[in-house]
Amino acid sequence: MSCKQISETQLTLCHPERELLPLVLAHCHYTLKKGGETDSSYDLPGIQTQLARCFLAGKPLIQAVKTETNHIISYRRQRKDLSGKTIQLPLTLGSVSSTMRTVLRSYTDVCDAVYVVEIGLRFLGKTGGDPQGQLLSYLTDSLRMGPHISSTVAKSKLEHSIFTWQLLTSWKSELMLSRKQKLPSEFLKKLSDKDRKGLKVFLAHTDVDTFTLELHEILLIRSTLESHLEQKDLPPLLGLKSFPEEITLGQGADVWRAAVEFKRR
Repeated sequence: MSCKQISETQLTLCHPERELLPLVLAHCHYTLKKGGETDSSYDLPGIQTQLARCFLAGKPLIQAVKTETNHIISYRRQRKDLSGKTIQLPLTLGSVSSTMRTVLRSYTDVCDAVYVVEIGLRFLGKTGGDPQGQLLSYLTDSLRMGPHISSTVAKSKLEHSIFTWQLLTSWKSELMLSRKQKLPSEFLKKLSDKDRKGLKVFLAHTDVDTFTLELHEILLIRSTLESHLEQKDLPPLLGLKSFPEEITLGQGADVWRAAVEFKRR
């Protein structure tokens, strides 16, 4: 079946460390050789059978062709739908961001949190909800996703759903940066020394936390800084006039990387 025909209930949520790894290790056999060495082997047919039984049984075969354009359109539509159903407001950035970074140190945990919140956003975009309702309660009670939810969303309300997702995805990318994972080729253009000097002037006068957060979202949706802030009805960033005009979206990843490093000082 195609992606357009599937529903959330037809998908499988599998935690690689808590569910997949134990399954694989259960089918690992050890043999003691002469000299005290240990040899290991895996029962691959057994793993395949167990995977099918635990995660794939009763699920449809999905054939998908994913393009960046479809992803961008889907994200914009999802955000518009959610904002139309449930009013969205930002959280106080400092305390929430600090708590999230303290709790979510594992890249896997961050990926889990992003995945769960994204599912919540899709449902909220369809059904709506009380803006003052707790996001954690919505995910655990309404969507029954308790085992996979991080405590970092405990203080978030439904009106903070998009902002929570924005924080999580930005933190995920910062961890990817630490892991030296590759970025899409269109964002690999480097800043010149002149641009880098101009950027430092801007970063010294602006709210770097907000800038990195919004720039990260801009890179996801291929927007521009000014139009992005206008569409979200956000005030202009401090010192925006000092931002070098020569810097293009293609250099956005290098700008974001420089801003993250500036923030860590």
